[in-house]
Amino acid sequence: MNDLLLRFRDRWVNPASVRGFAFILAGLFILSFPNTSKNVLVLVLVAALFVMGGADVWSEIRSPSINWRTLGFGILMMVSAVVIAVYGRDTFQAVVRFLAVLIVVRGLLVAIDALRNRRTSPTWVFDITRGLMYIAAGIVVFIIPDSLTSSLLVVGAVSALIIGGILIAFGMGNPGEPVYSPTELGGLVKRWLETRDLEEDLRVDIADSLYFEPPDLVRKEVGFWTLLVLSEVIATLGVLADSTAVVIGAMLVAPLMTPIMGVSAAIVSGWLKRVTTSFLTVVGGVIVAIGVAWIVAVWAPHLVPIASNYQITSRVSPTMLDLMVAIAAGAAGAYTLVDRRVSSSIAGVAIAVALIPPLGVVGVSLQAGMYDDASGAFLLFLTNLVAIILAASIVFLLSGFAQITQLRESRDKVRTFMVTVVLGLLLVMVPLLFTSQDIVTNASRQSVAQETVDTWIGADADLAVLSVKVDGHLVSVTVAGQGSLPSVSDLEGELQTSLGTDVTVKVELFPSQIFTSDATTG
Repeated sequence: MNDLLLRFRDRWVNPASVRGFAFILAGLFILSFPNTSKNVLVLVLVAALFVMGGADVWSEIRSPSINWRTLGFGILMMVSAVVIAVYGRDTFQAVVRFLAVLIVVRGLLVAIDALRNRRTSPTWVFDITRGLMYIAAGIVVFIIPDSLTSSLLVVGAVSALIIGGILIAFGMGNPGEPVYSPTELGGLVKRWLETRDLEEDLRVDIADSLYFEPPDLVRKEVGFWTLLVLSEVIATLGVLADSTAVVIGAMLVAPLMTPIMGVSAAIVSGWLKRVTTSFLTVVGGVIVAIGVAWIVAVWAPHLVPIASNYQITSRVSPTMLDLMVAIAAGAAGAYTLVDRRVSSSIAGVAIAVALIPPLGVVGVSLQAGMYDDASGAFLLFLTNLVAIILAASIVFLLSGFAQITQLRESRDKVRTFMVTVVLGLLLVMVPLLFTSQDIVTNASRQSVAQETVDTWIGADADLAVLSVKVDGHLVSVTVAGQGSLPSVSDLEGELQTSLGTDVTVKVELFPSQIFTSDATTG
């Protein structure tokens, strides 16, 4: 009994495991209580601004040659932290936008310094990229503060869960480790990563499956392009026939995930040549897939009108939900590669994330002259592409696919690649956030209109509301029954009050009566 208690204490009640549980509880708290977490986020922003600003001020004061811009910016951040601490909780949106301005200014300073030092600094390209990332992030945060706040909370929560899992795994595997101070958290995570080294044979097998290289170069290339063309033909025919089963079949045989995973694995390993060749393969595959879809759309009959084709309409307005699906699928896809025990799950990953079907929609829409739909479907593909690369790269990094010595040698390359991917993700998020916000707004208007119509009809058992549809300033209501219909003009006034805008109301009473709000209805 005592041995069991000692083993339990060593594995679960050691500093690393306890901190891991704390991180996991924090992540779960943020996910479970997002509104409360916003107040916590304000405190985190205050602390971060004060510490970063104080570090800049302290560094410049001790420096023999003071950079007055850095000193001034550090003081500004510290003052901002104090202001936010006093007024932030009442004006959260203003706080987020103010933070966005600081991020943009920081990015401009980084980019300007990089340009000035381009002849002497070996990392000036990376520094410019980092500055652009700051600027892009600040612009996105400023435009849509509420949506970004939710996204930041989710990212923070997921990061806390990942760090917590790493710490627990380290604590269980190293029960005899000494007590670490909170400032050594990064070192603890680094120690854990050093122990996560895949076997060399498995690393070679994974690389062999991801890259088209000799001695089987020709066979791999032929197989890839053959399956790509066939999968796109199947996907396009499924789209034209509005057949979900056929589209799923195309996802199962589509090979485009292979070079995308190759990009991710090469990023964390610092393999510049493999990053380039894999990415060019993806680009070539995209061009071929769209071309094949165009040709199939020219010759195949459109069995279902495009305007009512679910396979098309469901892929032309991507949202943040699509981004979340792609991130999860990318992580799952990479995990199936590094853990052969779950390799059979790759089929589910292929179905979960759409790569080939959106390209089919792009080709069909372009052939039909529907360029807005084509751009929306292509945005969905870009969303999936960038999210998969980022999520898979993180999984490859945490799983030990890249050796720690290799990471040290190639850290500048790896950092540049990762920053570029993150920047791409931020740029893709802008239209996704707008689309998501539109959907949420429309859903809210629909719910308000439904409640107003139900109140207007009242408890009359002889009438039933079949549907309520809000389309811009037109509200269409379908009612069935034999009872007496209330005044449509009254409904128009109530809807204008509840929706806060002018609307026109159209009420259809089955089986054959139609009333409009601009007509006299008694």
